[in-house]
Amino acid sequence: MSAAQRHHMRKCGSNSMRHKNLIIVRAGQKSLHPAWRNGAEPTFDILVAAYDAAAMANDTESVRHELFPGAKVAGWNSILRDRPELLERYERIAFVDDDIAADAATFNRCFEVGERYGLHIWQPALSPDSYITYAASLQNPQFELRFCNYVEMMCPFFQAAALKRVAPLFSLGFESGIDLIWCSIANEDGGACAVVDECVVKHTRPVGRQKSQNGFVDRRYETDIYACLDQFGMRWPSWVVTEAISHNDKPVKSKLLLSLAAMFPLSTLAAAPPGTRRYRLKSALDYIRHQTTRPPYFGADISTRLADY
Repeated sequence: MSAAQRHHMRKCGSNSMRHKNLIIVRAGQKSLHPAWRNGAEPTFDILVAAYDAAAMANDTESVRHELFPGAKVAGWNSILRDRPELLERYERIAFVDDDIAADAATFNRCFEVGERYGLHIWQPALSPDSYITYAASLQNPQFELRFCNYVEMMCPFFQAAALKRVAPLFSLGFESGIDLIWCSIANEDGGACAVVDECVVKHTRPVGRQKSQNGFVDRRYETDIYACLDQFGMRWPSWVVTEAISHNDKPVKSKLLLSLAAMFPLSTLAAAPPGTRRYRLKSALDYIRHQTTRPPYFGADISTRLADY
């Protein structure tokens, strides 16, 4: 890090921010984050951790900019290494990709739901017209939220204490796969993970668009994923919902009802972005199969293994 960057960080210290929630975005030139403050008074600050100097701009009371070139997860590690006070200053911190379309009301509510339910790690649901990896991430309008064993790295929200616990994952050199690990750490701590169906964002770009930027040249995402899983003695955890909360605040625990609800993504096929309908169908069928036939899987002794690195 250059002397100019360190000076900028000191100048824009934590005292300049005014909310208890923080969004960190690894931003490029076409980042959508300027719109995240529209539509309502935000209850969050934004740290624009730019990987491209073109994303830098003037700071405001609740938005500041710092330059962190390089890959996404490596950037997260640099931020928390260089700014450990963020974990003390804020109660909840989200890492949101710069191709997520959302407004302030949606993010406000997502932070609020996390606080209300004492969630450790959670994410907003994706709109039907989003680019997706997992059908389980799509909004199910039957529910307010669904408790589960997986939260993906596209838009994760963390209780600050939970983020502090999982942050060592960022230093292991993996740019993919750590999101398959962090819910196991939350589970060991007695914490819950969830998808918040009440809060819906849109993933606007195809998955993998930033592969080369994140170091995946002559290697696949699966290379990091399997190396990460092997390091923690885990198998790939299927995304399984353990319980849902309906809009009248009633819990839904029935395996049958949750399996029936897993069929909802099939109704979103027509809304899938061009060229992704076949993948959407496969992903939806996988979700139904996993929800119907598999128990939620978590790794064992993950925190102990992580402490060894």
